[in-house]
Amino acid sequence: MAAMGEALGRTGRQRALLVANPAAGGYRAGRIAAVAQALRARGIETETRLTAAPGDLERIAADPATTADVILAAGGDGTINEAVAGLLARPGTRPHLALVPAGTANVLAYELGLSARPARIAAAVATGRTAPLHTGRANGRAFMLMVSAGFDADVVHAVDPAAKRRWKQLAFVATAFRRGFARRNQPDLTVVADGRAIRCRLAVVAKAIHYGGPFRIAPGAGTTRPGLHLVALLKDDPWSLIRAGAALILGRLDRSPIALVIPVTECRIDAAAPVPVQIDGEAFGFTPVAVETVAEILRVVVPEAGPRT
Repeated sequence: MAAMGEALGRTGRQRALLVANPAAGGYRAGRIAAVAQALRARGIETETRLTAAPGDLERIAADPATTADVILAAGGDGTINEAVAGLLARPGTRPHLALVPAGTANVLAYELGLSARPARIAAAVATGRTAPLHTGRANGRAFMLMVSAGFDADVVHAVDPAAKRRWKQLAFVATAFRRGFARRNQPDLTVVADGRAIRCRLAVVAKAIHYGGPFRIAPGAGTTRPGLHLVALLKDDPWSLIRAGAALILGRLDRSPIALVIPVTECRIDAAAPVPVQIDGEAFGFTPVAVETVAEILRVVVPEAGPRT
């Protein structure tokens, strides 16, 4: 693990930029102020900015004029994705990334073992312990959790934004039940992974171990490890989706007879007609999608206990 000593400002004090997404499901102005206050109490120079439109955080993170030593991204996984994409596009020395979980889903924060408490967030930043953050790229877009095509991406495309903000993950559950029992005419997916052709109904290319929270989708994966894992669901009828959901909850999806879980370095997902795609819980157009690993490695602030495995 690396410390942040080499990234200190000229004054010898850490400089933090706290960027919050006020449209995130868990945004609370008072909580953002509490995080800023906790950082300043630790002697960390702190500036707070609120995003006004999608892409703002990505532009801030990519801008070499952003001179902070650490960028704290406050929001859900979609917000964190913006920060990751911006940092990867940034030339020269990159600030470290820290997370303030405040969104509909906070899978990366869960995987890294991060607390949502302002005092603990500030303590982790002040301590300066970091872990490598390995990412992937899908059709040129960075991701740190997963990219998928099929039923789950269909749910992400279909979920009502207002319900998502109000009910958070329950909105996805309700949409999944509705879509799961509806008649769907999605064509089969063809995945070519490291030269191997696989026919399936749902394909997830996972960077993270976890999916949708604490559920382990690919035990051999991990955001702090290199490589990708393909999770292919061979059937997606209602009964198969129930079986797969139960296996996911029990952490046994990789042992299910209707799923294939294998390590990959690159793959392409296609179908006879366009199929919905999602990246890190956000809609991302339709197939085809080409997925690959990213050579550049970011540094993300982690607690003393380290990431979950």
